[in-house]
Amino acid sequence: MSSKPRYRVNLADVPKRRARPTTTPDGEFKVTQRVYGMDSSMLIADRDPGYHTNPHRHDCEQLNYIVSGEIWFFVEDKGYRCRAGDIMRIPRNKVHWAWVRDGQNCSVIECHAPALPGHGEARKSAVSLLAEDEVLSDDKIAANARVHIDPEEIRRIEARAVAEEEAAA
Repeated sequence: MSSKPRYRVNLADVPKRRARPTTTPDGEFKVTQRVYGMDSSMLIADRDPGYHTNPHRHDCEQLNYIVSGEIWFFVEDKGYRCRAGDIMRIPRNKVHWAWVRDGQNCSVIECHAPALPGHGEARKSAVSLLAEDEVLSDDKIAANARVHIDPEEIRRIEARAVAEEEAAA
């Protein structure tokens, strides 16, 4: 009898990793759990108040489900305030960043297609949901690429988005 492929895992069995992602400034951390298959990946992330990524892009689409708290996503020059229960899409190769602006922790589930299982230590802590005969090669996965935007321009984009949101409330 052949062994059953590991297509399922309980979240309690997925290692938690506290690290500073390559897309965040020095000193900023988040706790993540990652799983991946051949064509997609999932990241469960707890982000501390003040968490702010640098602008970046990746050759995959990203869907975010906000489990708790509030987070701002910026795509190109537009800002989106997301709260618990919201779903936010980041289109493939669009420059984007995130900011936990208020004083609460934020929990997000991110899905990426094609897979973005991380590199180095992040990839080592990710749980593969592949069968023994499946191999996810590096040329089939997406990677983050930082994008330089002048910090003053980022502040202007963020201030405009917050002002627009407050005016609409």
